[in-house]
Amino acid sequence: MTKNVLFYARSSTTPHLGACFDTQLHYAKRFIKENGWSLDAVCRDEDIGEVVFTAQPGARKLLGHIEEEAIDVVLCHTLDRLCSRHAVAERLLHDLRAKGIEVWAADPGVQIKANDLIEYYCDDQRGMFGRGNPLAPMPDELYEAEHLAPLSYGYRYTGAFNADRQYIFGFRKVDADAANAVQQIFQLYAEGMSPAKIAVLLNTLGIAGPHGKPWRDTTIRGDRRQRNGILNDELYLGRSWVPGRDCFDFVPALQIVAEDLWHRVKQRQHMVARGVAK
Repeated sequence: MTKNVLFYARSSTTPHLGACFDTQLHYAKRFIKENGWSLDAVCRDEDIGEVVFTAQPGARKLLGHIEEEAIDVVLCHTLDRLCSRHAVAERLLHDLRAKGIEVWAADPGVQIKANDLIEYYCDDQRGMFGRGNPLAPMPDELYEAEHLAPLSYGYRYTGAFNADRQYIFGFRKVDADAANAVQQIFQLYAEGMSPAKIAVLLNTLGIAGPHGKPWRDTTIRGDRRQRNGILNDELYLGRSWVPGRDCFDFVPALQIVAEDLWHRVKQRQHMVARGVAK
């Protein structure tokens, strides 16, 4: 039976972590031909980090196609090129199943069903997802535009126009005022001021902390091993962590802290940990 196929691809900004668009399309066309199906539409997105699924232009185009046309199969190269999180994949499969649409992955050439998702997103850590745990507690935040994933202090959500001049909300941007506070924190700490004194200074100056709350030393100090706290957030270096993988994409537009200042802070943290500095 000939099936109408919509192929969805999401290019990686870090080539060695995922096939480029042309490679994904090549294998998809070969898979479609082998099965005697028909390629009806192609939708594509770029990896832009933690953004809601429906905010991506390609995903919006995909959802529009399945509402307006007779699509039998949504095909992707590998499942992580369609959805990077378990909850998003689960919601998408539910919506597609309700319309009688199947989801297939050209690699390894199988139909994806809801019962298989745990295996793909949790058990198969050595395969398409590498190390990490994509089963983060984030039910619908990356599916519905009304529930955006929380951002690190120093960033805010904004919008952009796609090639069709549609305004897409859900892109990250540096918040200038908060970014200045981040730079000040790093500079003061590198010069020897403790997180507790920095917090007092910021509160005295009337600079609001994350979520508008007063600054606390723990908010600034955080935990180096868990990469949390202002002084340990590598997004300030432009490192955008890829969901479900223990690696990152470098996004220059999101860099707030210069590398030399970052390294000065890391050196002082190391000295504090050894008891050489306070």
